[in-house]
Amino acid sequence: MVSTAKGIELITTETGRIKAYLRGTGPDQWGLDSPCEGWTVGDVIGHLGWAAEFFSDAISQGRSGITSAPQGLPEIGTMPPAELPDFIARMAKEYNRSAGSDLADAFASSVDRLGGIFSSMEDDDWSKECFGLRMLQPASAYVAIRISEVVIHYWDIRYPSNPKAPLSPECVPAVLERLPVWLNSLGLAEFQPLQSPARYRVRTTGASDFQRDIVIGEGENRVDSAQGNPTATFTCDADVLALLVWGRLQPGRVLTDGRLVMSAGTGTSEDFSAWLSR
Repeated sequence: MVSTAKGIELITTETGRIKAYLRGTGPDQWGLDSPCEGWTVGDVIGHLGWAAEFFSDAISQGRSGITSAPQGLPEIGTMPPAELPDFIARMAKEYNRSAGSDLADAFASSVDRLGGIFSSMEDDDWSKECFGLRMLQPASAYVAIRISEVVIHYWDIRYPSNPKAPLSPECVPAVLERLPVWLNSLGLAEFQPLQSPARYRVRTTGASDFQRDIVIGEGENRVDSAQGNPTATFTCDADVLALLVWGRLQPGRVLTDGRLVMSAGTGTSEDFSAWLSR
């Protein structure tokens, strides 16, 4: 796991890249459709700006012992979880509309505010509980969330103009830590292959030498460190796995086109490939 200090460093660097990129764009590019369904590029920028303000408010209040919702946000438990994605989308679009042609400047102001708060935190501040849309969480959790947000959404912002835009290599390892969350969202707990127990290894090439094992049938299905001889190994570029775990690529497609390659080990992986591709 990336330390909080390292996480802030990554966020600062990636945010600087986004600010520089936006200075060379304008409303024409911001109106393009992004990879986020129903969101324009401007909406993605708006989301990053709105989230920076939200994170700033939540952390600032948490440092002072206040865990109630910042102005304009619902108190924890008052909005059904299923409605949160639509709420977040509305906030992103509202930020975009309000900023208009000044979107790049509004974004810069919001992210600079969050960066200032991060840099002013004392060591004991990071463990203080802060408001979150779903639950209370330590201030440090916002650093982990923000890393993936800026990395993946920077890709979303560039993709319409450059479909081959890469992810920032130094940030990819932190983004890949979402692998267990992604697999659990696909229903890993219910997966029951014909061959059990099984240990499917996922490994990456390129920007990150990332390896994890998906262990099946040893009490509970889980993601574990890579160890022993795997049943089969799935190999892909680190960017491909990062975009997979954040829903920007579909498993079936990358298995079909060869960007995700299976090699046999002590057994086969047909069941796991089929489960991923369903």
